[in-house]
Amino acid sequence: MKVVFRLVSLAVVAGGLISCNYTRLKEPQGSGNQNFGDLKPNEKLSMMNYTFINSRILQPKCVSCHGSSGDVNIESYDSIKSNLSKIQEAVFVTETMPKRGALTSEEKRLLWNWIRMGAPRESAEPPPEEEPLIATYESIRSHVIEPKCVTCHNPIGTGNKVPLERQGLLDSPLELVLPGNPDESGLIIALERKDDKRMPPAKEGYSALKPEQIQIIREWINNGAN
Repeated sequence: MKVVFRLVSLAVVAGGLISCNYTRLKEPQGSGNQNFGDLKPNEKLSMMNYTFINSRILQPKCVSCHGSSGDVNIESYDSIKSNLSKIQEAVFVTETMPKRGALTSEEKRLLWNWIRMGAPRESAEPPPEEEPLIATYESIRSHVIEPKCVTCHNPIGTGNKVPLERQGLLDSPLELVLPGNPDESGLIIALERKDDKRMPPAKEGYSALKPEQIQIIREWINNGAN
């Protein structure tokens, strides 16, 4: 009888330990067995906060449709928290949002893990300093094209006929990038326009690029667009 009691006690303790480890990091509700990628070691404290997720994903991809006039408002942290289950369902389960092009795998990975960690408002550590925008395609892609342009310029977006990969820019019949000649490059012309054909489009709620961002793109083209 004592042996049986001991075995039962050990099973209860072991079960409790397993349960603690399992519940330490819960999966978002309704996610099933999906996994969109774990965090990198330097991201767990420094990047998983509302400020980062909002600037990296929500503002460029979601707020233009889900502002104060939308059924699901995500303009503030409190409104995000109150609509978190709807966001999870639309992004990870039904994949019906964002309407203007799906999130990239990297964006899904970050949003997924932020939600897994309880959608924290602030991080325990300040985020690392972001690398400055410089006149290279990779830097322009990460600082400008991804947050400002790929919402439309993706295979299923409204701008799918104007791909913004480096080679696509160079080979475009629209002469988007003419190495060494920024003034006649279609990309610069589109960014500097003052009418309703300016890019990103004002009529869809997008603000113009900052002058310093355009200047860096000019410099990249002038240097040969390498």
